[in-house]
Amino acid sequence: MIVERRRTADAFADLRRTAVSGLSNLILRIAGLASTFLLGVLLARALGPAEYGLYGLVATLAALGMNIALLGIPQLAIREFSIRKDRSDWNGIRSLTRKFSVAVASASLAIALITLLCVISLDNGRAQTTRLAIPGVLLLAFMAGTALIAAQLRGLGQLVKGQAMDIFGRPIAAFAVLACLAGAGFKLSASLALWVQVAVAMLAVMISFAWLHSAISRQTTGCSSATPWLAAALPLAAVDILRQLDGAYGMVLMGWFASDEALGVFRVALSCNVVVAMPVTILHIVLAPRLGPLHKNGQTAELQKLLVQSSVIMVATVLPIALGTWVIGRPAIELVFGQAYGPAWLPLFILCVAQLCFGSFGMGPILLAMCEGERTLTKIYLISVGLGITSAIPLIILFGAAGAAGATVVSSTLIGLMSWRYSREHLGVDCSVLPLLRR
Repeated sequence: MIVERRRTADAFADLRRTAVSGLSNLILRIAGLASTFLLGVLLARALGPAEYGLYGLVATLAALGMNIALLGIPQLAIREFSIRKDRSDWNGIRSLTRKFSVAVASASLAIALITLLCVISLDNGRAQTTRLAIPGVLLLAFMAGTALIAAQLRGLGQLVKGQAMDIFGRPIAAFAVLACLAGAGFKLSASLALWVQVAVAMLAVMISFAWLHSAISRQTTGCSSATPWLAAALPLAAVDILRQLDGAYGMVLMGWFASDEALGVFRVALSCNVVVAMPVTILHIVLAPRLGPLHKNGQTAELQKLLVQSSVIMVATVLPIALGTWVIGRPAIELVFGQAYGPAWLPLFILCVAQLCFGSFGMGPILLAMCEGERTLTKIYLISVGLGITSAIPLIILFGAAGAAGATVVSSTLIGLMSWRYSREHLGVDCSVLPLLRR
């Protein structure tokens, strides 16, 4: 009886911690969403569709390069740090922190140098390309540092600090600086906007590092068990790169096959899609550290319940947003961003459909990453993103921004479907909404 009461008390404590973490992350995400949205509105109105499209393309490529430089370490850091923290292995955490930092810094430097050499050799006298490339590669390096430290903090259970700089600090600081410059009479450009992003990203790295150092330095226990991290990180790196490519190939191909104005319109659709993806992102961030320990400890029933609940929440939150986009999407976009961006409502609605398809299969991809299914997840993303890119080329040529969004439906659905199938066959859990519908 005493044991049962203790288990019940522990279960309620876990539930309270999850609820508090979820509420804190919801508040932080809403604040980050608002700041990112305001930054997008400011730049879209100040730069115009063509210049805003160029800014969006460089920012997208910087984010893609950042994921390459991270080498798949963030998800591995969440998994390893959460498990080692549970075992009080703080010496092992310190060792991994040093190894991860050196690896990401080296990869960021290599990618930055290669990118600059390629741009300079292929510039053909276009000075604008080099002016955009230099802040682009610096932004890549600082964003990689922020993302790495954020993942380590999340693995240590500090979810708010693990996201504060990345999702709120950087965009709100960039918005404040750019708004002040615009108010002072400076003419904003894509190059100036990127340099401001570089400055605030550098500051975010410094603050995040101070938080991580404080979290680790006061802990003294540990057994410092070795981890063959590179073998596990490389498949996760492939997954991260493919995941980023899944969100980036539309912008890249639009920049290749469409005009700068159409590129800017699609960039607005992607910016608004952040609202749709927010509940999915929050659940992934909050619950990811819990999936690995539940799987390791054989708590299948608890894991199954968690997965079904998260999938239901995803669908229940994305569906009304999609319906609202269909009904009032165009006038809302024209009111906020300007009449030139009105056509962005249709690709935005299609992106909502992609999120709905992805959310109906729940946390499948994150489940595989946290439960040592990274090699299978790499194959899933390779197939899905490959088919998405293949379909995007003719769809963009025929339908422009709407076609780019349509290709996202293809890749998102395939990622969710194949991850769901693997989780059922190999992990013994159903991560979709189906278990609830069968009741």
